[in-house]
Amino acid sequence: MKSASLVTVVLPSLLLGSAAVGQSSAEFIVVEGSTADLTLTLTIETSIGTSSDVDSTTQQVTGFVRANFDPSIPPFLAMEVPELVFDLGEGTVSYDLFCLPIFGCQTLDITVSDFIIQLDAGGVAGVFDGDTVFFPDSPFVSSFNYSVSGDLVNIEGSNVVPDFYSFGTDVLPLKGDEVLMDNLILQPFSFGLDPKDLPIGVNNVTILAEVNLSNTSLIGTLETSETEGDFNGDGCVDGGDLGFLLAAWGDCDGCPEDLNGDGVTDGADLGIFLSLWGC
Repeated sequence: MKSASLVTVVLPSLLLGSAAVGQSSAEFIVVEGSTADLTLTLTIETSIGTSSDVDSTTQQVTGFVRANFDPSIPPFLAMEVPELVFDLGEGTVSYDLFCLPIFGCQTLDITVSDFIIQLDAGGVAGVFDGDTVFFPDSPFVSSFNYSVSGDLVNIEGSNVVPDFYSFGTDVLPLKGDEVLMDNLILQPFSFGLDPKDLPIGVNNVTILAEVNLSNTSLIGTLETSETEGDFNGDGCVDGGDLGFLLAAWGDCDGCPEDLNGDGVTDGADLGIFLSLWGC
């Protein structure tokens, strides 16, 4: 089993503030029918040598992504992802190893189930380049059960693989407040089977996993965080908003400029407004 020491990722405050000033959030759900092409390259080391083979399978994908955006509406400048979970379900791949003339090949089948790829605690944040945002060296944890059967190995087990690898996505506006995550890319990652589970004569089994998410997309709805005193919605309480407050001066029952809710916009509301000044 591969192990790694994970550290908490501190999100850059210059990208997104925790108070969500002038920001919006969305929970994206994987669109029904989305798939991922899972390619696994197997390398097995034995007392007679080393052999590799590759096979792939297409998996149904479910899952979700929680995201925060700055500013609150497109075009976005930055994106924070506190949580991401993709479930690739179950799939089987087959290999031909140590192939020799006359003797043929040693066959091996691997079934992977409950294959979950998710961000570790702390999440990530990144800056947009056009519609694309990229998150380098992100803390992921992949977990799955496996069953290996064939001429060389017959074992079952589970694996948890914490590691850092990169991913990216396009974020595109749709109708109304809907937004689309599309063209996802995920850096390949590798893991090994626990040596204690391997039979005598098999020294090491490593697998390189490539998850092609080009046929996976997610849709979410933007929800804007309202900041008290930010009457024009630009994320700051400043002179632009002061104009709104002065324009509403006097009787103003139920209007947003009546910050203390007494039905009148007056000096008391101005005092509250000035205490909120800033971005």
